Amino acid sequence: MATFLSAIEATRRQIVSSGNVLLNRWKTPLECRCPNRVRGKVVIITGATSGIGRFTAFDLAKKGAIVYLAGRNREASAAVVREVTQATGNQDVRFLPLDLTDFSSVETFVQEFLRCEEKLDVLVNNAAVFHHPPKQTQHNVEIVFQTNYLGVFLLTSLLLNTLRHTPNSHLVFVSSDAHRVVSLKDVDTFDPREPVHHQNFEDHVKLYGISKLALRIFAQFVAENFPGILVTEANPGNVWTPIYRHAWLSWWDMRKRLLSSLLMRDVREGAQPLIHALNSASLQSGIYLSDTLEVEGKPGYDPVVTRRLLAASVKLTGKHLDGSSKEIYNFI
Repeated sequence: MATFLSAIEATRRQIVSSGNVLLNRWKTPLECRCPNRVRGKVVIITGATSGIGRFTAFDLAKKGAIVYLAGRNREASAAVVREVTQATGNQDVRFLPLDLTDFSSVETFVQEFLRCEEKLDVLVNNAAVFHHPPKQTQHNVEIVFQTNYLGVFLLTSLLLNTLRHTPNSHLVFVSSDAHRVVSLKDVDTFDPREPVHHQNFEDHVKLYGISKLALRIFAQFVAENFPGILVTEANPGNVWTPIYRHAWLSWWDMRKRLLSSLLMRDVREGAQPLIHALNSASLQSGIYLSDTLEVEGKPGYDPVVTRRLLAASVKLTGKHLDGSSKEIYNFI
């Protein structure tokens, strides 16, 4: 019943969000007006070659941050670095390769970053995939779950000590209301080593929701156990970006694709919750920032479920985690 009610609430939010998009055609769109709080800060942002990640990278560079774009497509990332540098005049925009579906790539990324920097002010976990064709990664993990959660878990865990030793550091997770359509039981019973068979669009939404709820549980764990790090979850809402490149591709679904492109937010508006999270001076650690910049309190998850999720995450990431975070090992 709780999951059903959550699904109803998620649907209501989507309808409201679509209504707001239509209203914004005739009024001033959502915009964060916070003073610049990122100038001179070292920031990593994943998934910055397109969508809200790319828009946020431009905003960070324009405000004078030292920006590291993390992505797996070298050519696309290099092109964005050139575009951002030319458009903003900021020469401190760099690219480091990162493939969240490859644990070795995550480990190498962290090593390369730490050769360049001694501190990390902000880590923005933005990269995600949705409606991906069924696939297991080279680690025999379902690709959506690894990209959206497990790779993020490893990246964040390997950088926790650096974040912890950087004064006033900030950890941002890009979330989604899709986490409301699933339950803790769904996360607890999900085995990413088993192939997933998608029958319809709702199956893709459920898988995406599981990955995002797992991310929320991990975010709350970090917020509770690393008080020196400001942890924020930011929900951009329904934004028309390349994350939908695998969805509604048949001729029959083209109407849905066209309608979605019209009713969803553009990347500028979708990036505002993330930009607000990066620049607001009033956010407390562990909060969830909605797509209308409203703040939701800490949810509080069953510690048994959290422990099992982290234990499974440590087991799946294996030797690549290498005991970097004692808090994680102590907790499980």
